[in-house]
Amino acid sequence: MAGQRILYLNADGLSPFVVERGEIHAAPPFSTGEQGLTAFDTYLRNCPPDTPLTLLVDLPDESHQLESVPFVRGRDRQPMIARRQNQLFGETPYRTYLSLGRAKEGRRDEQILFAALTRPGVIQPWLERIQHSSCILARMVSVGFLSRTLITPHRASPSPLLLAHVTPAGLRVSCFDKGQLRFTRLTPLKPGACPPSGKVLQTEVQRSFDYLSAQRILPRKGKTTAHVLALPDAPAEPITGENTEHGLAFEILDPQPLAQILRLKSRLTSADSLPLLLQALATTPHLPQFAPAEALAEHRLRRAAQAIGALGAATLLISLGITTANLLDARGQRHLAETRLLQVRATEKHLKAVTDAMPATPLPLEQLSLTLATAKALISTNAGPEPALRQLAAALAPLPGFKLRHIEWTVSAPTERLAFQALRVHFSLPSGAEHARQRVAQTRALLTALGTMSTADITIEKQPAEMNDTQPLRITEEQSGAETPQLTVRIQFPPDHP
Repeated sequence: MAGQRILYLNADGLSPFVVERGEIHAAPPFSTGEQGLTAFDTYLRNCPPDTPLTLLVDLPDESHQLESVPFVRGRDRQPMIARRQNQLFGETPYRTYLSLGRAKEGRRDEQILFAALTRPGVIQPWLERIQHSSCILARMVSVGFLSRTLITPHRASPSPLLLAHVTPAGLRVSCFDKGQLRFTRLTPLKPGACPPSGKVLQTEVQRSFDYLSAQRILPRKGKTTAHVLALPDAPAEPITGENTEHGLAFEILDPQPLAQILRLKSRLTSADSLPLLLQALATTPHLPQFAPAEALAEHRLRRAAQAIGALGAATLLISLGITTANLLDARGQRHLAETRLLQVRATEKHLKAVTDAMPATPLPLEQLSLTLATAKALISTNAGPEPALRQLAAALAPLPGFKLRHIEWTVSAPTERLAFQALRVHFSLPSGAEHARQRVAQTRALLTALGTMSTADITIEKQPAEMNDTQPLRITEEQSGAETPQLTVRIQFPPDHP
C-alpha cells in the first residue's frame, strides 16, 4: 500500500499506520516482549525494500531543559550544543534541541530548549530491528513537539497557553510560549478511563499550571487559557470553567474543524487525538527529531543519492535542451547558407547571360581597361609633356657632346585624383674597351646634370658595366648594350595639382 508508514510507540507497544491522502489505515499492533518483536520482524520483512519509516514516540519519559547559552555561529556551534546535551542527558542517545531565539537584554544569550527521551531501553529494541531490516528510518518525532500542530492558527497567541489532549498513551498537557514548546507532561490513564472525566482533566491541567507558575514559565498574574481537545459530548463530567484564584481558564476545542484544516478525511469518533497527530506528522516536513545520526545514516545517503540523481537528470535535460537548440540553430544556418548559395548561383547565371549577350570587342578586355586608365590619366593631367621637357633641356644644356637617342613620356593612372608624369631618357655612349674612361666620365656628367632637377625623382634603369654601384643615385639594373653601351634614366615628376 502506498503512503507514509508511521510507527506509533508508547509504553504498551508499537502500532503501525499508513497515512495516504488523508486516510489512515491501521495494522495490528505489536506488544512489548519477544512475541511482539518477532511479529514486528515479520512486518518489516513484508515491507518493500528501502521503505522510509517514521517513528512517533509517545512516552512519559521525556525531559525538557531550557538553557541560556552564548550565541555561537559557525563550526563551534554544534560541539558546544553536543557538550551541553551530554551534560544534561548523557545516558540517552535520543535527544534534540530547539532554538527559541536570543534574549533581548544583557549579553543577548541564545535560549535553547534541550529535550531527550530519557528511557532508551523502551525504544532501542524496536530501533535495532529497523536498522537490521531493509527499511530505512527517516525520522523520530515525539508527540510533545508534534502537539504544536493541534493549535489552530486563529487560536495561537504570543502569550503562553496550555493544550490538553488524549492519546492511547494517556493525557498529555503541553505548554507553548510564542508558538514554541516549553513543557510537556504525559499522565497515563487507567484502563477504561478514556476519555477522562472533567475532574481528572481539570486536576491534571491544574498540576501542570502550578508547576509552570512556580518555574515562572507561566505568569503568576493574568489569565492563562488551557485548550482541551475533546468532542462536544465529552467528557462525561463538565469542567467547572475559570479558576479566578490562579487565572486559569479552560476552553473546549472541537477537533472536527482541526481535522478539516489538516485535510483528514476520516471522521473522528472518539476523544483520541492520534488520527490528528498522524495526519499532521504526514503533512509537516520539518520537526525536531530525536534519532541519533547513525540511525539516520541510510536515510541521509538515500536522500543524497536522490539529490544527485535529480541533479543528474536536470543536467541531462538542460544538456538535451541546449543540444536541441544548437541543432535547430545549425539547421537554420545551413538552410540560410543553402539559400544564399542558390542566390549567388542565380546571380552568376544572370551575369553570364548578360556578358554573353554583349557584342565581342576588337581588343582584349585587359588591354581596353589599360587604355581607358591611361586616357583617364591624360584627361586628369593639367599640362602636357612640355614642362617636363623644358626642365630636362635646362638640365642638359650645359653639357656638350652627348647623344640622346629617344625620350618616352608617360602618365601614370591617377591616385586620389593626382596623376604622375615620367620621362624615360635613353643616351648613347662611346663603345669599345678603349673608351671605358670616356663612358664613365660622360655617364657621371649626365647623372650630375640630371641631379640638378631637385623636384624630380631620378632612377637609373641601365648604365655601363664600368660604373661603380656606390654612387649616390639608386641603381636598378647593371647591363651593357649589345653594340653601343646605353644609359637609361627614368625621371618622375611630382603630381599635377588641380
